Amino acid sequence: MSDTDVQVVSNSWAGIQRVAATPKPAEFFRGRQGYAPDFFGDGNRVELPSMSEAISMDDIASLEDGSFELKYQHFSTVQCISRRVPLYSACNVDGSRSKNVPRHDTWNYDGRIKKEYQMLREAYGPGQDRKFSRGHMTRRQDPNWGSLATAQRANIDTFFATNACPQWQPFNDGLWGDLEDYVLGNAQGDDKRISVFTGPILRPDDAERFGIRIPRDFWKVVAFISEATGELAAIAYLMSQGTYLDSGVARDLEDFAMSQRPLSFIEAETGLKFESLEGRDVLDGADISFVQPIRRFSDTRLPA
Repeated sequence: MSDTDVQVVSNSWAGIQRVAATPKPAEFFRGRQGYAPDFFGDGNRVELPSMSEAISMDDIASLEDGSFELKYQHFSTVQCISRRVPLYSACNVDGSRSKNVPRHDTWNYDGRIKKEYQMLREAYGPGQDRKFSRGHMTRRQDPNWGSLATAQRANIDTFFATNACPQWQPFNDGLWGDLEDYVLGNAQGDDKRISVFTGPILRPDDAERFGIRIPRDFWKVVAFISEATGELAAIAYLMSQGTYLDSGVARDLEDFAMSQRPLSFIEAETGLKFESLEGRDVLDGADISFVQPIRRFSDTRLPA
């Protein structure tokens, strides 16, 4: 790739970032297996969520073979055409085999789907211009496990338009990851494995900035084998950047209205169905409107 294929973008919170103009071709992704439903073994398969009739399949980007799953190293995404962001990402995290690899700061388009279905500019840019961070859905560190070469490949794969949503930087910076680490610490024994599903709630009345509708709320579902029970369990979270979108000011955890919610609430809001996790939610049986505020990570309800 020549220098003319890359535009340097300066962000006050992230130093120098680059956006490659030419999408990576399908050959670049050869051998990527994506999200693994059998990650936990022993009959505890956790499939990708299905899409209900509330989601128009005409609005989901498809690959040449007609499938929708964009497979990367240890994670997968599904792309919404009209909003040009992922409908969701799904990642397997093996905390016992994680590798610390240097950050990769060149963002790319995925050539397996049309470039016009993806976004890396428009609403993204310096915070002083009131623009947004390219917020990873599968966070950069999560798929970086296995051999060093595999971890490095996974790190690069997280820097695709198909894994990014516009997020105000204090919202984007670490809070989600800290919650994942908290749940990871409660996963079974030395295995320390979780599967993480993340995405925006895409509403027609989301605020528009720079010609782009910005998601107000984001969700996360974490599946794991509970250390307390030895059984497959799931926890669902909701986090909002609405305070910033409404007022232009949001700084700390409480400004982002983080809460634990029933999985049924996430399903109702997104149109996704987590059939594999039916009956596994820590809040299973709670009213769909139930809210457990998260002011500190220990507020999370775990399996008893």
